[in-house]
Amino acid sequence: MERNNDKISSCQLGFILSVTMIGIGILTLPRTLTEEVGPDGWVVLLLAAIIVFIIGLLMVALMKKFPQQTIVEINNSLMGKFLGGLISIGFFVYCIIFSAIEVRVFGEITKEYLLLNTPIEVLMITLLIAAVYLVRSGIEPIVRMAQIIFPIVIIIALVVILPILPELDLTNLLPILKTPIEKIIKGIPIVLFSFMGIELTLIFSVFVMDVRNIKKHVALSVWIVWAVYMFILIVSVSRFGLIETTHIIWPSLELFKTVDLPGAFIENIEAFVIAIWILSVFMTLVTMYFSASFILSRILKSKEQNYFVLPILPIVYYVALVPDNIAQVADFMDLYSNYLGTFYVILLPLLLLSISRLKKKKGGKRNA
Repeated sequence: MERNNDKISSCQLGFILSVTMIGIGILTLPRTLTEEVGPDGWVVLLLAAIIVFIIGLLMVALMKKFPQQTIVEINNSLMGKFLGGLISIGFFVYCIIFSAIEVRVFGEITKEYLLLNTPIEVLMITLLIAAVYLVRSGIEPIVRMAQIIFPIVIIIALVVILPILPELDLTNLLPILKTPIEKIIKGIPIVLFSFMGIELTLIFSVFVMDVRNIKKHVALSVWIVWAVYMFILIVSVSRFGLIETTHIIWPSLELFKTVDLPGAFIENIEAFVIAIWILSVFMTLVTMYFSASFILSRILKSKEQNYFVLPILPIVYYVALVPDNIAQVADFMDLYSNYLGTFYVILLPLLLLSISRLKKKKGGKRNA
């Protein structure tokens, strides 16, 4: 493993995007979707995946227009140094808040399910220190870890769920396509939060060697995450029913508590599953933390991002402590996804791509 190697493959980019998108979204998705649209959550999930897929392709198109340029340089080139600088600083703040949310949710769930008597501050700072070590090592160790963790998380989750498949009541998914179209449209923004992480295409594409294959692996990462979400949604609703699913804070975790593995050597299966989930949260934190330090290094025109990793730690820690309880964390997540998420996931790539095409047309006319 090489420290500070700054080259990755497009396949490794796909692993980074997949493991980042899974993160927290998988915990609350069944509840939020069922609350909003009832049994037609799968329709909203499919529409959201199509939108994210299109957004991902637009991001790839933007990065191919500016090869070997970071998002900070692209912002400055298209928006001007002042406005571009503000947008880049906002992107840095976006990554910091995302990291803080990951850390806080990790602390809340670990304290509730595993370490009841451990102060949440100790849990959070422990995860942050581990993340700092990996982020300082550079991009190559990060993608290697993502390649290892993502398949492990997915395969173990599927194996654990298999025993309850015969017990599922698929009638809980009925009636189909009875939700008004207005409610389905309103539900799409809620699901988009679960796909947040696709915007890291704007950060990590500059490290990719085989640029031609970026589009394929970005698209593949979106559809893999969609398949995982769809599976968890269908199993959760079939297991608990529509009403009970809306009353469970973390349906995905509660789902694993109902699993009884025949002949299992693990007594508390949910503790084992949460431990596996922690690996996913850790990788989501690492990719966002790296993005924050990388953006800051480019704003300050530094060649090394690892200089900024340690100074960022107390910022992430104190932002994570801002909400007083888990209810405020949920409200915090909603505000974050509705405003910063909407801008940096959807509006920014559209805006930058539009400006680049307008400038190209103007340049073409002048040359003519």
